[in-house]
Amino acid sequence: MQHIKEKMSRYFRTMDYVLLFVALFCSAFGMVLIFSATHSLEEGSTRYMVIQGLAIVLGLIGFIIMSCLDLEKLTKWWRIILVANILFQLSLIVFGYEDGGNKSWLRFGGIGIQPAELGKLLFIFTFAKHINLLRYRLNRVRSLLMLGAHLLAVMAAIVLPSHDVGMSLPYVFIAILMLFAAGLSLKWFAGGVILTCAAVPILWQVLSNIQKNRILVLFDPTIAPDTYWQQEQSLIAIGSGKLFGTGFLKGNQTQNNMLPEKHTDFIFGVAGEEWGLVGCMVIVIALMSLIFRAFFVAYRAHGQTLSLICVGVGSMLLFQTYENIFMCLGIGPVMGLTLPFFSYGGSSVVTMYLALGMVSSVSRREKKQKLQGLPSGEHVISEHTERGDEKRFGETAVPLREQIRQFKNRAVDLKSRVKIDWIPKKKKKDNSRNEDQDWEDK
Repeated sequence: MQHIKEKMSRYFRTMDYVLLFVALFCSAFGMVLIFSATHSLEEGSTRYMVIQGLAIVLGLIGFIIMSCLDLEKLTKWWRIILVANILFQLSLIVFGYEDGGNKSWLRFGGIGIQPAELGKLLFIFTFAKHINLLRYRLNRVRSLLMLGAHLLAVMAAIVLPSHDVGMSLPYVFIAILMLFAAGLSLKWFAGGVILTCAAVPILWQVLSNIQKNRILVLFDPTIAPDTYWQQEQSLIAIGSGKLFGTGFLKGNQTQNNMLPEKHTDFIFGVAGEEWGLVGCMVIVIALMSLIFRAFFVAYRAHGQTLSLICVGVGSMLLFQTYENIFMCLGIGPVMGLTLPFFSYGGSSVVTMYLALGMVSSVSRREKKQKLQGLPSGEHVISEHTERGDEKRFGETAVPLREQIRQFKNRAVDLKSRVKIDWIPKKKKKDNSRNEDQDWEDK
């Protein structure tokens, strides 16, 4: 019994309360918006509120479980998890359920699961480990081809059965930011931009007419008035809210059912109409707090893999937040992406809480190291390729050399306690190696 109490006490001392409380605030505000959005529907708000509430509870349980896991120990299974993720997406071919024109759902009775949502977390986990394994040769063509194949395999598994290109685009954004954080040379990003621009005519032919119209109406609404109608109603709703909004349950567009998909894709329009600019800014500030927290934990993480996992979660939240807001403002295409924590949708809510649980797991690991008296915040600076393909350098934010110099009498004990994620190897002997040998002999 005492052992359980100690574990619970340690858990509550290391819990990342910033992530938890901000997420709960977002969910509470989202419940208010969902109630308002569904209040005027024939079936009423009860069903939507119950399902969303159960999803939040399930998400909290997932958050706690995920924050207790040691993600670093699980990374050895990354290949199996990658294959499982691809098979999970391809299961839509046989068991998929079409909703909204895309075969993107799995149905189990009255419960619907969107594999592409949960697949983001699996992709972040496997892609982070894959980058870590290639860290010494990240800027080589072969490494980039391997990572590109990793990304394309998951994207193809999403698009082939569902034909939902919008759900696959967050994966691209996540991969780009993770590679940037890992230290990929900017010349590769420049090359990628050039290749993407050159491939636009080919990619354009792949898109369906509906997808093309969703992009074209951003420049000329008269091209497809029916397609632009959704965004037009959202703009009317947000504009009518002005500074403080029309009031709870008093939005004209919302309560008269003029705003389409108002409890899912266009929930930001409901907030703009009934809560005004102030309500919209509260939403943006709350979500940006979660995003910055994820990046901060990534900066303080002790190892590259865990750091990249946090970067991936922050990237996912960043892309989905601003794509949804831009869509509601008419400056981004309609892609069917929900507003994290605010939109109605069980799969989305549970996925977001699981994602924050991954970040919390990394944050708790750092706090546990502090409680144990170990150096915290080992920060990995990824390799940089110089003139020679084999000439590398790197460093960690835990300077082992200075620690041993400062505590000469505890050098052996310190080496056994400090965990180093990686130290760059050098093929050629140089003066610095001789210096290292000197202070070790001392």
